[in-house]
This record gives sequence, C-alpha cells and structure tokens, in this order.
Amino acid sequence: MKLYADTPSRRVAQLFVDLLTVAWVAGWIFLGRLVHRMVSALAVPGEKMDDAGTSLSAKLLEAAGKVDDLPLVKDGIAAPFEGAAKAADQLRAAGEAQVDAVSTIAIWLAVGVVVVPVLMWLMVYVPLRWRFIRAATSTQRFLEAGTGADLVALRAMSTQPLHKLVKISDDPVKAWRDGDAEVVAKLAALELRSVGLSAKRLKSS
Repeated sequence: MKLYADTPSRRVAQLFVDLLTVAWVAGWIFLGRLVHRMVSALAVPGEKMDDAGTSLSAKLLEAAGKVDDLPLVKDGIAAPFEGAAKAADQLRAAGEAQVDAVSTIAIWLAVGVVVVPVLMWLMVYVPLRWRFIRAATSTQRFLEAGTGADLVALRAMSTQPLHKLVKISDDPVKAWRDGDAEVVAKLAALELRSVGLSAKRLKSS
C-alpha cells in the first residue's frame, strides 16, 4: 500500500496534514476532557446535599431509636425524628438526582465538543487521503507488474484534464497510436505525477 508520494514536496505536505490531523483530534479530545471536568464541578453542591442528607438521616434514625429505648417514654415520641429522617432522605435523593443530571450533561457536552469538529474534518480528510492511496497503490502495482509507459500514458488520456493533455500534444491519441516516444513519456510522467509517483519508476519498471 502506497501511503505517501514519491515527490518530496507532496510527501512533506501529506506528512504535515497527517500530523495536523493527529494534533486536531488530540486537541479536541483535550478540550472535551476539560469541558467534562468543568461541568462536572457543578455537581459538587449535589454531592454535598447527598452526603448531608445521608448523614442527617442516619443520625435522626439513631436518635429515634434511642428515644424509643428510654423508659417511661410514650410510644410515638420518636415519630418526629423519623419524619425528619424521611425529609433528610428526600434531601439526599435530590442531591443524588442533581449529581446524575450534571454527570449526564457533562458527558454529552464533552462528546459534542469532540465529535462535531473531528467528524467534520475527517469527512474531508479521509476521502481525499483514501483517494490518493488507492490511485497511487494501483498505479504502483501496474509498474511493478512490468507495465510500461504505453499503458500509463493511455490512463493519462482517460483521467487527466484536457487542458493538461493539449500542452503535451494537439492530438495525444494519434501520437500514442503512432508510438511517439516523447509524447508517450510526457503523458506517462503526467499521470505518475498526478498520483504522487516519480517518473523515474518508468525507467526501473
């Protein structure tokens, strides 16, 4: 598989874009983690409510149990403590619900911060990168199989824009049929350059 071009300038550009892509993804992941951490900090009051409600409920129930155990005390004297314990449980539940809500929001905000820009970039980057890899790899396989300049030149006439072909010959098809070596070589070099391969590969193929 051909990942990078033969030509130095194009290869450097591809390496730069690849590194930029890695930095882009890593940067948004870092920012997403930061957003998650900042939003999660909003759950601190809820955690305190949860802890306070749990502690208060336990102490009130403990007090109710001790009151019930006292001699000469009427039954039901512990009811207010038990009622207050239930209120404390509601406080705990409210704190827990707040923590859960903040946690859910923090996760989805972080995911949104990361996914949207990364996906938008990859939707552009991946198709272009894959198009190069596919074209360069298939052409390289042709050359490695012993394909000469003739077939590569023929491919150039079917894939390259007309304004580039006319700069090589007014009638590149006729020149190709007549076996014009100079035109064939130029057409082949044009095709190889367009897919990121060096024209020197024709001499070594």
